[in-house]
Amino acid sequence: MSDLSVPVAIGLGGFVGAVARFYVSSGVAKACGEDLAFAGTMSVNLIGCFAIGVLSTIATRTSVFSPLVQTCLITGLLGSLTTFSTFAFESLSLMQTGRFAAAVLNMSANLLAGLVLAWLGIQVAGLFLSDVSANG
Repeated sequence: MSDLSVPVAIGLGGFVGAVARFYVSSGVAKACGEDLAFAGTMSVNLIGCFAIGVLSTIATRTSVFSPLVQTCLITGLLGSLTTFSTFAFESLSLMQTGRFAAAVLNMSANLLAGLVLAWLGIQVAGLFLSDVSANG
């Protein structure tokens, strides 16, 4: 593989994944209505979880995908569609190898720290915007 083939493969897969994320997520959210708008994000997360299971199994048990195609599909496409699939796959892998404490740590840290940091980001942005509007 050339020095540029990996980032190009990731970029191509990422483009497809990002576009797919937009259309699937917004389409599902529109179909479900405002009360269930979160179903769009949930849909891409669940599709990504299923897809990473299928693609990683095919990749490890066959030679159908070259390493570059694996990178394009798993890192690029699925990484852009949703990183939740990687989170779920890594957590499951930890459990399957008997590393239950690490799996629980991974899951709880991602969820709890993610919620806290999203809240903190809202607070910091609010402070910044208050300061900007006071000085503007």
